[in-house]
Amino acid sequence: MVEKISDFEEIVKQHENMIHHLIHKCGIRDYNQEFYQEGMIALWKAAKTYDESRGKFSSYAYFLIEKGLLSLIRSQNHQVEKQEACVSGLSMERARMSDSFEIGFDPYLLHMIEENLTENQMKWFTMFVLNDRPIKEIAATLNVTEDAVKNWARHAKPKIRKLLQM
Repeated sequence: MVEKISDFEEIVKQHENMIHHLIHKCGIRDYNQEFYQEGMIALWKAAKTYDESRGKFSSYAYFLIEKGLLSLIRSQNHQVEKQEACVSGLSMERARMSDSFEIGFDPYLLHMIEENLTENQMKWFTMFVLNDRPIKEIAATLNVTEDAVKNWARHAKPKIRKLLQM
């Protein structure tokens, strides 16, 4: 266990290469020294929590540093996935909005309609109202009966009327 800062400085001198080794072993390009810093934090934790009765310090430090680096990698990958999902969602929203502009339909109203209709009612609205396709063709495309499509329309129309009156 570390008692003084000078003790930790000695530990760093002895084990700093271990941090560099693990960064290299994981194939990390550490331009901002972020992973090195994580390794130093893990080394500090190892020095603070080491118990001599449980084995060699170097093995314990190696384990904590490797665990810290892998946690940081996972965290960064998770952030990248969230950013990609956000960008993908924005791209889809932009595409949907540009489609509504192309057909001369208010994107705000379209969004309100989407929020109020069921999935099947929205299929009817998109294909029948926006794309001007006949009921028979919609039923064939979606592999349902014409009556099902007419039923979607019957339930969707009052919802749309209510939105238009707002």
